[in-house]
Amino acid sequence: MPDPKAPRSILGTLGELAKALGEERVIGAAGQMLKTVARTKATVDDNVAALLGLANLPSRTEVDHLRCQVEVLQASVAGLSRKINRLLEETAEKAAPRSRRVARTAAHGRGRMPSTHEEDLD
Repeated sequence: MPDPKAPRSILGTLGELAKALGEERVIGAAGQMLKTVARTKATVDDNVAALLGLANLPSRTEVDHLRCQVEVLQASVAGLSRKINRLLEETAEKAAPRSRRVARTAAHGRGRMPSTHEEDLD
């Protein structure tokens, strides 16, 4: 685990070097060092991505992209689910008055008896 005091000690050391050697010289060297560190990190990242590709494993960027796509799909499914529920409720509301009407008609003897095909089977 990195030492949390390390950035402070590095800055302190750079400050002391700046006083001893001259600010311009130290700033130039520190800038060059940061450029080298950035290039090295980029090279390591590229090499890790290449190794992951060879092992047929997704990179962090690919995983993040897939995670975003899954979130979009989940939102779409949730929206469709809400629409289906709303349509089911609307259908049930429309069917409820019709069901009561059929029940009243059957209670008064005006309903048609469902036919069975038993006569046809004899």
